[in-house]
Amino acid sequence: MAEVFVATKLAEAVLSQVVERIAELLIHEAVSLRGVGNDVENLQTELKLMKSFLKDADRKQEQDERVRIWITEVRDVASEIEDSIETYIFKVRSSYIKLFHLQKLRTKLSTIKDKLRSISEMKQRYQIQLSSGDQGTNSLRNLRRCYPDDEEDDILMLNDTMAALKAQLMELQNRRCVVSVVGMGGLGKTTLAKKVYNDVDVKKHFDCCAWVYLSQQYVIKEVLTEILMQVGFQSDHPNRRNFERQKYTKEFLQERKSKREFLNGLDNRELICLMKSELEVKRYLIVLDDIWHSDAWFSVQNAFPTGKPGSKVMFTTRMETIASSADPLSRPISPPFFTPSESWELLKRKAIPRETLGEHSVPFELEELGKTMAEKCGGLPLAIIVLGGFLRTKINWEDEWVKVLKDVTSRMINKLQWTQQYRVEDILELSFQDLPYYLKPCFLYLGRFPEDSEIAKGKLIRLWIAEGFIPTVGKEEDGGRLIEDIAEQYLGELIDRCMVQVSKKDNTGKGVKTFRMHDLMRDFCISKAKEELFLEIVQSSEANQIAIVARSRRIAINMNQDLDGHTPWAGQVHSNLRSLFCSVPILSLKKENFLLLRVLELDFQRRDGACKLPSGIGNLIYLRHLKVCGVRRLRLPKSIGNLLLLQTLYLRRPKNMKVTLPSTMSRLRHLRHLLLPAYYSRRGWAMGALFANDSLKNFVTLKGIKARHLIRDNEVLPLSNIRDLEITDFRSDKEVTLVLNSLSFHSQLGSLQSLGMDFQADGEFPNLELLSHCHVLSTLSMGGRFSQENLRFFPKSLTKLQVSWCSCDQDKIAVLEKLPNLRILHWLDHYCNYDGYKLVFSDGGFPKLEILGLESFYGFVEWEVEEGAMPNLKKLDMVFVPQLRMIPEGLKHVTTLRELNVSYMPKKFAERLRASEGEDFYKVSHIPSVTISNSDGE
Repeated sequence: MAEVFVATKLAEAVLSQVVERIAELLIHEAVSLRGVGNDVENLQTELKLMKSFLKDADRKQEQDERVRIWITEVRDVASEIEDSIETYIFKVRSSYIKLFHLQKLRTKLSTIKDKLRSISEMKQRYQIQLSSGDQGTNSLRNLRRCYPDDEEDDILMLNDTMAALKAQLMELQNRRCVVSVVGMGGLGKTTLAKKVYNDVDVKKHFDCCAWVYLSQQYVIKEVLTEILMQVGFQSDHPNRRNFERQKYTKEFLQERKSKREFLNGLDNRELICLMKSELEVKRYLIVLDDIWHSDAWFSVQNAFPTGKPGSKVMFTTRMETIASSADPLSRPISPPFFTPSESWELLKRKAIPRETLGEHSVPFELEELGKTMAEKCGGLPLAIIVLGGFLRTKINWEDEWVKVLKDVTSRMINKLQWTQQYRVEDILELSFQDLPYYLKPCFLYLGRFPEDSEIAKGKLIRLWIAEGFIPTVGKEEDGGRLIEDIAEQYLGELIDRCMVQVSKKDNTGKGVKTFRMHDLMRDFCISKAKEELFLEIVQSSEANQIAIVARSRRIAINMNQDLDGHTPWAGQVHSNLRSLFCSVPILSLKKENFLLLRVLELDFQRRDGACKLPSGIGNLIYLRHLKVCGVRRLRLPKSIGNLLLLQTLYLRRPKNMKVTLPSTMSRLRHLRHLLLPAYYSRRGWAMGALFANDSLKNFVTLKGIKARHLIRDNEVLPLSNIRDLEITDFRSDKEVTLVLNSLSFHSQLGSLQSLGMDFQADGEFPNLELLSHCHVLSTLSMGGRFSQENLRFFPKSLTKLQVSWCSCDQDKIAVLEKLPNLRILHWLDHYCNYDGYKLVFSDGGFPKLEILGLESFYGFVEWEVEEGAMPNLKKLDMVFVPQLRMIPEGLKHVTTLRELNVSYMPKKFAERLRASEGEDFYKVSHIPSVTISNSDGE
């Protein structure tokens, strides 16, 4: 019965997308469809009627198989209609024998009509009854907006278990100890480990800490690199023979590569050697989250020396054998199942928002229902949290909770009869069933992202839109909302239902930047997606065999652990493939295999040298999303201009990627998101704008564009919907003024949320008064010099500010510290002398600042932080401030500070901060994590 209901919702989603797609084709392809337009409209009407039936498919147990077969037929014929029409349009465009293809399409549509007639007759013949069911409370307007997060008052934790784990971690032993947290999936291992890892006493106990996710598809080099990035490292460590010793001079810093790029150039043996050198003189805590196999531990264990007494490696795992083999002398910690009272307490917190309940207690009848349902979860935290998210969407609490209890009880009884055991998948299935039809494909799509990965909201939204999951026809006239706004609301629903977990908030501290899926939820998602032919995950070693026979409309080919051992993929798939995510080299894109592709992501895995896209890229006329990364040099072919429906073009990784763009880029008039690397050039173009006059009107995101490529005939091309804009290489005051005046004239300043400007001229930014009209601007990045007066025009809405190539002085700080909402400030002076001897952060200054980064300040000798300054600061990064004598006294009053990172500072400065013996240690002794790295000189 459950499978029937799921299939119904998925079929309804497919029909909705096909109906809308046909509407788009009838509007935009009227010429191509001349002669069959009426036939296509009739099919669209038939699908609309079937969609209305699907909303209320009967859920009687005895009709399951018949209903499921019928629903599958409906879904398949809907997809066949879309495929046939799009294939026809492609062939008409590329052929001179249009009448031949028109006749073939008419024959195909006639066959499809017969199928639809047969499907309708089947419904009557087998008495497949459709009855009205409740529509649920799935409207976006009815949802109670509340993002669950990791705040302490929203997490129920077992104090005894926490205390036991904390005691093990802080025990002083003169050996390398491995502390294990062991338990089944969903029991809260990671939550427990993270809670203790972030404990103030634990952080202060260790000299350095790092947390990395391993997952099933770990890569040793990436694990070692991430640990080194978190603990800090010195590339000139005296114990590392192969590293050339260099002074941390201005010239060296100017030429040095980033730390991560440096590490990427080392092999596994060198990384292990470097890590041992760094850790052997420290008391360290390294967490390896989610270890699945003993081999994962044995492959990295040599990188962990004994270190100072008390050093620990902690990992979470489902396998007790892994824990015992890693350290037989340590006693694994196993989080217990929740008691009935604890289960109800957690369910109550997740199901009933505190602002809704207020000071009132839960009604008795509702509490009894809740406690009964909480018991059904078997004490498993993940099941309780997901059930709570499910119940959160129910408005009429008592009536709807009674119904949910019946469903839960029925499912539990059924499982006990057949398997004699309870599974968390039962609760996941129940929550999945309750998703409205439009969220079904959005959720299943999440399975394509790697295990334990942080999924960026912006990227996911662009993919959802490209796939057609978000309604587009007529939506942009709906109160001025963009399609991206609707997609973000869809994501908000999944978060509300606890189907995904918020990982990082955005710069405002209110919205979502990244999120992740619990591995059990992801396993469930992948299984369901494969079952419905929605998505299939293929490992690169199997690609040339499995991808050929896979029938899913989306395929993700993932890289195996051995990055150097892969072979190119032949690119053979079924002809109706809609999306391809490929992390191995692909030989060709034959049009007969990839004709209907909407989404293509190619990751060349950091291959050196030049690269050109596989032949045939210009044939993919339905492509909406193209991402190419992992290559140093890329040359786009002229045929890229054939991709008239392209919405997203991502060419931004690695940072030093060099791309050559053809003149045909100006034909891409449906682009909404263009992300260019720092280095790009044009081929076969006259000087002037990169696009045609009206081709920028749809842009929402434009990153990396050079200022002169937005200007034609002393005017800036209109950016009607821009929200995220990054312009590089301003060469004159005139260009800056032109851009800001154009944004103001076309009213984009009122919707601009993120702005980056890089001014390369010898002078400074001209008047920036127009920035004061950017009332929703939250992120501003300024590369170049500007005056104190211009700082006064920075809008009060700013939450993140990054400044580079601009000297700092006390007057500028005095203006900045009055910004009421600034949460993040990075000032990279880049060798522009600090104009003054002393820098003062005054009482009450920077009231909401949480992250402060200062880098490459010269002439900055003394720093005073008055009591009451930066009352919310959590993280402070100081990199190469060579003349600063000591850490400010006032930091001891900043009790919120959790992390201090000091690197490339004079040796004397660093020694003053050393634990116990350092003169300035008392100023930072309250900070849980203090990291000092790469100190040298006098």
